[in-house]
Amino acid sequence: MNVKKPKISRKRLVIFSVFVLIASVFWFLSAMNQEYTTKIDYKVEFIDFPEDVRPASAVPEKLQITIKDFGYNLIGKTGSNKPLKISIKKYAVKDKNDKSKLILSTHLLSNKFFPNAASINILSVDPETVTFKVEKLKTKKIPIKVNMNFSCKPLYMQSDKIKMSPDSVVVSGTSKTIRNILFAETVPEKFPDLSDTLRTTCKLKKINGIKFSIKQVKILLPVEKYTEKSVKVPLHIINCPDSLKLITFPDEIKITYKVVLSQYKSVITEDFILIVDFNETENHPDKLKITLQNFPEFLKSVQVSPEFVEYVIEKNQ
Repeated sequence: MNVKKPKISRKRLVIFSVFVLIASVFWFLSAMNQEYTTKIDYKVEFIDFPEDVRPASAVPEKLQITIKDFGYNLIGKTGSNKPLKISIKKYAVKDKNDKSKLILSTHLLSNKFFPNAASINILSVDPETVTFKVEKLKTKKIPIKVNMNFSCKPLYMQSDKIKMSPDSVVVSGTSKTIRNILFAETVPEKFPDLSDTLRTTCKLKKINGIKFSIKQVKILLPVEKYTEKSVKVPLHIINCPDSLKLITFPDEIKITYKVVLSQYKSVITEDFILIVDFNETENHPDKLKITLQNFPEFLKSVQVSPEFVEYVIEKNQ
């Protein structure tokens, strides 16, 4: 015997679905009006340690916050995407029993976690106390070296020494980390095709575990147009006995050099000293090597021609 199943009309199904939806909404609204307790892992970043210390152990990156509020206020509450920055100088104190530790009571931070949600009740922060193991820093002053690669356009050249301001830096770190640090250097920079004095700022290259008193230095690299010049300079004989005379061929030597235009007129023949040593005649019977003993430091590409001279030795009358 076949039993016919009662048919449910589409209209009744729609009405039933509407009632279910309305009931669900009322249930949800009722649930959201009740208070709930939940735990949230809140990202933190501890900053601003005293200048004379540094952390000697790992620093926490999260705190667990237990909060209580109405359901609708808790929706989406997972803490900030950006870590909350917490100043050690402001909130931490020295441990009375151990000077190598700083102690921070996390209940002092309660008003920092959800500043825009006044209804949230923070029940606890875990851990209640954060202890930072710190170590004393040592300091010393070291010179700065410029790490710079530069080139000049044709007919231009460096006219003086590179100047830095400041030319030294105070570094701080543990005794172990700063012991072998002899200098600081700038981050490598390239400056091609210079045709004028360079004024720039260069950052200091970071060193792990080291703090610098400054982050950058001012650099002055003098660049000027140059010209080439030649002068004839007499030879000076040294170590020649009074009874003998050393005669060279030639007795004047040509010196060629590059000089920037601003210093062109300041160079005179007397700035150069060329010598040959009589004592070298024992090992060099034909020619003697010419030594350029002195010349202005700002000159570039200084060349002596010839580099050797022939000679004869005569007795003094």
